[in-house]
Amino acid sequence: MVKPVSKDDHKTEEKILEAAKDEFMKFGLYGARMQSIADTAGINKALLHYYYRSKENLFDKVFEGALKRYFDQMDVLEDEALSFKKRIFLYIDHLIDFLEEYPHVSLFIIKEVSVSPEMFKEKMYSTRKSRGKKLYILLEEEKVKKTIANIDTQMFIINMQSMCYYPFIASPLYKTIFNLSAKDWKDISNVKLKKAVKNFVERTLNI
Repeated sequence: MVKPVSKDDHKTEEKILEAAKDEFMKFGLYGARMQSIADTAGINKALLHYYYRSKENLFDKVFEGALKRYFDQMDVLEDEALSFKKRIFLYIDHLIDFLEEYPHVSLFIIKEVSVSPEMFKEKMYSTRKSRGKKLYILLEEEKVKKTIANIDTQMFIINMQSMCYYPFIASPLYKTIFNLSAKDWKDISNVKLKKAVKNFVERTLNI
């Protein structure tokens, strides 16, 4: 007879995954320590191994969850009930919200790609399915319809996403330079950054 999963089991697993997310995002697969994850989750290492038999298994769970969240925020681009401008603006909101949840994700991905490029590609393709290219296709379609400026689509995406990603990559630098508290920085990323990226999109696409 299979033992039912209790509420305590769910809470423990949630604590483990939250602790593992922080550890792996900061240190990657090979730099992360299971003891550090257990300590942060407030459990002993034996219990951690009971839930996840190895560091690799736990990494897979965290990594796949992060990739799923990353591609989930692209789903709004598929919603044809919304205007083009609304879809792009919601995409920006979702992307920045995602980066607030996973502030180390950019460096994490760069690190893991450099160490294990084939593993990263395999996980990315299995998670992405058909969602990764929609932004590029959507912009190209609007260019054909002449509803937006005739921009270099690749450079536009690079610039727009850089505006979203770079502040989180360089946040320790900016917090020091501008003497910002954690709350002040969150206000910037939540309100000012979203507004700045949307202003860039409006001016560049002439929408």
